[in-house]
Amino acid sequence: MTPRHEQGSGSEGFTLVELLVAMVLLGLLSVMLFDGLRLGARAATAIGWKTDRTSEIGVAYEFLDKALGDARLLTTSSDAPETAGLPPNFDGDPDAVSFIAIPPAQLALGGFQLLHLATEEDGRGTRRLIVSWRQVNRGGTPLAGAPLRPSILLDQVRSAEFAYFGAADPNAPDGWQERWPARSDLPRLVRLRVVMADGWQAPDMIVAPRLANAMPP
Repeated sequence: MTPRHEQGSGSEGFTLVELLVAMVLLGLLSVMLFDGLRLGARAATAIGWKTDRTSEIGVAYEFLDKALGDARLLTTSSDAPETAGLPPNFDGDPDAVSFIAIPPAQLALGGFQLLHLATEEDGRGTRRLIVSWRQVNRGGTPLAGAPLRPSILLDQVRSAEFAYFGAADPNAPDGWQERWPARSDLPRLVRLRVVMADGWQAPDMIVAPRLANAMPP
């Protein structure tokens, strides 16, 4: 009779080399996953920031469209004492514009207001687009000593440039003008070109004042 030799049922373990390889692969996978998560977080942050900026520009443009579109013409003739001494109906420069309008109720309480749009330093090396307003009383003259009340329309702005479409004088054809200085008539179009602090240029906003375009050319 031949004796039978029973084999043990134990299993072999991993070698040191196999463990090292597994650890290296696990480290590489962890690095790849971390980079993917970090990239996704950056993309989400960038999208959120761009969405916020687009929303801010949209709100500012909506306000300017309503305000400039409602720019008014008030008589400044000396024959009309109730309106004598009024500021010009419209005074436009490349970097600022003033006009008379009735702003939204949330900005000012009823009546004509002299609105002024311009940029100013924000103390951080950039600029911001500001709207200021001063009440024009029922008699048609600016209230003496009435303070300008500023409100920020856009922050983190590099530049805000205005241009005006119309005739520089009665004998000239219509065209884009850099200035509309202290005039009692309105430009047919007003353009605002905004460049943000990071160099991104917002779409141009072009507004057609209703009263200017209701008048014959």
